[in-house]
Amino acid sequence: MKLPFVLAVAALAFAEVPLPPAAAQVRMIEMNPDRSIEVSGEASVEATPDFAKVTLGVTTTGKDAGEAMAANAKATNALIAALKGQGIAAADIQTSSLSISPTFANPSPGSSAPPAITGYSVGNMVTVTARDLARLGALLDKAVQSGANAMYGVAFGEDNPGALLDKARPLAVADARRKAEIYAAAAGAKVGRLMALSDQAGQQPAPFAQRVYATAARAAPMPIEAGQDKLTVAVTARYELIQ
Repeated sequence: MKLPFVLAVAALAFAEVPLPPAAAQVRMIEMNPDRSIEVSGEASVEATPDFAKVTLGVTTTGKDAGEAMAANAKATNALIAALKGQGIAAADIQTSSLSISPTFANPSPGSSAPPAITGYSVGNMVTVTARDLARLGALLDKAVQSGANAMYGVAFGEDNPGALLDKARPLAVADARRKAEIYAAAAGAKVGRLMALSDQAGQQPAPFAQRVYATAARAAPMPIEAGQDKLTVAVTARYELIQ
């Protein structure tokens, strides 16, 4: 019977001790959390591309790996020389992949023998940055004439995307504020101070076309249109709500 008595006394003693101001303030904040609203804002700018990236490839075959490799080296060197001859700087030509793999003959129907190696295939891919977009189509045709027999789609870009995105950032923040004020008014409140802000900037990705195998040069240059890129900034903002 002593235990309940001790607990009651302890509780009474605790109730009579006044809380220090700091502790009382913490409890008040816990009981009355800040009222806030979190919204997103977005803004975009359009820009004419400054360059294009395209991946060109040479695929060769041979009876053995050495023969396929030698044939590929000869064809790739011819391709690189042609690209440089078209004004592409050495710094704008970069090997992106190099592969060698065996080729097999399918076994006869019903045969349990494993597939036999009949030769080897070597693929060498180079990514090219073209800065003269008006001549991009002619450049690609020249690459095909010089031995490129595989090509991946074109992607465009800007030399200084950061400066372009800086133009969109204030607009994105203003868009977030506008939305917050609309929602606050609908709820019978007003927007107060900005409590938090974060952003995520990025360019709309340029889609890459599927791999294309080239078999012959075209009579007229391949038409390539650079169009306009769209660079977008998205922000997330949290504002205080006041009555």
